[in-house]
Amino acid sequence: MLHLMRKHAGSWMIKVVLGVIVIVFIFWGVGSYRSQRGSRVAVVNGETISVDEYRNTYEQLLDQYRRQFGNALDEKLLKTLNVRKQALDKLINQRLLLQAADRLNLHVTDQEVVNTIQNIKAFQQDGRFSARRYQRVLAANRLSPEAFEANMRMDLVVSKVRAFVQSTAKVSEAEAREQFNWREEQRRIDYVAFDPASYRDITISPEDLKAYFASHQEAYQAPAKIKVAYVRVGFKDLESQSQVQEEDISQYFEQNRDHYGTPKKVRARHILFRLDPDAPQETLDAVRAKAQKVLDQARAGADLAKLAEKYSEDPGSKKRGGDLGFFTRDKMVKPFSDAAFSMKPGQISDLVATRFGWHIIKVEAVQQAKEPVLSEVHDKIRDKLVQDAARTLAYDKAEALYDATYGAHLMDVAKKKGLEVHETDFFDRRGAVEGIKPSGKFTELAFSLDDDEVSEPLELSDGYYLLEVVERKEATIPPLEAVAEKVREDLLDVRRDEAARKAAEQFLAAVKKEDKAFDQQAQTLKLEVKTTEFFTRSGSIPGIGFERELVTAAFSLSTFHPFPEEVIKGRKAYYVIRYKGKKAADPEAFKAKKAEMIASLESQKRQALLDDWLSALRNQGEVSIQEGFLD
Repeated sequence: MLHLMRKHAGSWMIKVVLGVIVIVFIFWGVGSYRSQRGSRVAVVNGETISVDEYRNTYEQLLDQYRRQFGNALDEKLLKTLNVRKQALDKLINQRLLLQAADRLNLHVTDQEVVNTIQNIKAFQQDGRFSARRYQRVLAANRLSPEAFEANMRMDLVVSKVRAFVQSTAKVSEAEAREQFNWREEQRRIDYVAFDPASYRDITISPEDLKAYFASHQEAYQAPAKIKVAYVRVGFKDLESQSQVQEEDISQYFEQNRDHYGTPKKVRARHILFRLDPDAPQETLDAVRAKAQKVLDQARAGADLAKLAEKYSEDPGSKKRGGDLGFFTRDKMVKPFSDAAFSMKPGQISDLVATRFGWHIIKVEAVQQAKEPVLSEVHDKIRDKLVQDAARTLAYDKAEALYDATYGAHLMDVAKKKGLEVHETDFFDRRGAVEGIKPSGKFTELAFSLDDDEVSEPLELSDGYYLLEVVERKEATIPPLEAVAEKVREDLLDVRRDEAARKAAEQFLAAVKKEDKAFDQQAQTLKLEVKTTEFFTRSGSIPGIGFERELVTAAFSLSTFHPFPEEVIKGRKAYYVIRYKGKKAADPEAFKAKKAEMIASLESQKRQALLDDWLSALRNQGEVSIQEGFLD
């Protein structure tokens, strides 16, 4: 039940908090009072991981994947992602890290917790921490300061352990250069494509059709379908019953003033002269001198937009003459914002140093902050509060209905309460359900229900839904006559693919005998030999597209080994390729990419160190998972 209540607590402030601190609130329970609370799913060195903790983490991961994949997130994809195991591993790793913190004597002081919380912008007013706002935000989201701070402390402890383990990850310039050379090395190939679609002279006999269908029947089976009864408790239907007082509107306005106000904005242009933080002093001095000369030109009256197009090293704004548009103070790094927000329109700054390099800034316009006025947003706030109240009423009504279905059918209970019961047509796991938008969550929930089981309330865009399965149709294999055309097309595709692969294999066998045979054999067979431009390991192949296996094969070839061992199957064709040449990475380009390469490799090393360390902790400790839990 609480996971539904949390959905009502969706204020913008707490979303900011959650986005910044990424805390897993493992103390929040999930599920109804019918759940078997307190049961465990795993034990880590004597510490229990409860079902409630697991459900919370599982739902968080599931929500992430729903946002990522939308309606494409079906049972098959969930099985591939193995979300159940991901959620459990996340909790086990968290326990291992907290236990390691105790052994390593890594703790978090009260002051560290205080400092972290005070730096969270959702708790600040006019740039400073506000105890009143802190209390208000937590109260609005049904959180006590004690619970919030406990979770903050836990998150900080875990961060300290991670930092301790990962602190030894170092990358030398030689390692970075080696990785850069490998990544930026290029290849060029000749190729001949054998497209299955070009093989048209294929015949299919009735016997072939029967044999293919007999060995591939499961591919043509009609999917399992279900029909469900459901009751919708609509949000709109309850808005007329929602009572909102003037004091509620005023209070909400005061609690969310920043949301309705307009912060100060500045429009500016800039010219960036990039700097590598590890560059020698002479390089730093040279870049600064160059920037100063351009600044002198700007102050002498030169058009800063034209200077930006010529000198700026910011690819995002260079083509726009350095124009950054309007931005708020928090959108830029602090030294840049401090300078820009202290200037008047038309002013040009001194050289401003940030982690990106030296900037020349010209302020074009300033939009002053505007304090919100209640009268201007009164009706907007009232509508929101009415909608929120209607959602709460709908939730309470749906929960009451759900509680009443214990030991009874949904349809019977709903009719006694005078509620309308709807019934769907049969639908499968991937099909849309008429009248339900979006259908993905509805379908997923429906197929998870057992017979005679009523679902907990499901929140969709227009209300809460309770479901009960009415009838099921098992998956069935149709007779050949019903799918004959589809079977024929599939078999033709298989035969064409076989013909293309066979022709490509014969061609490769012939050209391996002699290099010149590549062009001669292609000419004889009236095949076109094409040559690509140079491409890298991570890029697409010009004229072909992104083909991972083809790229891998190309980078395995050389002058002494010009042909691959086998033909390469691409998305549209089979390919026979020949080594054409290579190009080494540009040594000069490494200078600009060095910092990026080192940072990337360090990140990889840090993660590998942590993964190995956690694996060792798990192997050395006592981790037991409830029997059959992941089955």
